[in-house]
Amino acid sequence: MRYSKYFKSEQKIFLRSLTADATSGRLDALTVYFHEEHGDYFDLLLPYQTREEENFPFSPDMPFEILSDTMGLGVRLTGNFVEQRRQDLIRLRVNNDLQIFQRRLASRLDVTVGLRYTKGQGTLRSFREQWEKNVRILRNTKDFSKIPPFPQTSVNLSNGGIRFQIKPPIRIADLCLLLLKLEENEAPLCALAEVVWLDEEEVQGRRCAGMQFLSILEADQKRIIDFIKKVPPASGEKSAG
Repeated sequence: MRYSKYFKSEQKIFLRSLTADATSGRLDALTVYFHEEHGDYFDLLLPYQTREEENFPFSPDMPFEILSDTMGLGVRLTGNFVEQRRQDLIRLRVNNDLQIFQRRLASRLDVTVGLRYTKGQGTLRSFREQWEKNVRILRNTKDFSKIPPFPQTSVNLSNGGIRFQIKPPIRIADLCLLLLKLEENEAPLCALAEVVWLDEEEVQGRRCAGMQFLSILEADQKRIIDFIKKVPPASGEKSAG
């Protein structure tokens, strides 16, 4: 099958791991960019400037879901990891299961929540490991009363990502480890996010950054959805996007 109708050079792709660990109640993904097609093989560019020891933990035949947009529609197919051809280039063998679908717009909310974050460049593996560690800590903690108050931050939030003002330096593909406290009487949730767009201009020493979640528990995504549904209109404005 020829895929040139659906995938163009430098087209952004969301690559979701379909391994047993990744499908047991968690989102585990990364962003790549389409480079070239070779029959049933895709060569994909990694945006993360990483040392070899910081590479995503690919393994032979590792299964992935390949998601992108074309002509206003969603594109989905699956594939398996073949090799890392160079530091910033991987090859996947794709399956003949391409689907075109109408994307559902996620509900979003402008709201103030408790937020702590750590940002960095080129440290994908370390950030994923820290996310897993934080999730374990949060799961095993029974009393959150001793946690210092979270800074209250104005954000735009959905179950797939977040937008807020952030201090430079910041650039596309930077990673942020986020701790979000949605409500006072609940435990915070942890997500690993990637910067996917930035406002060009700074406002009061900050830039608006849109981020997409790469690693988050599905249960925490549901918490965000439920939170968005129940926040009164006076506290925030719902919109699709």
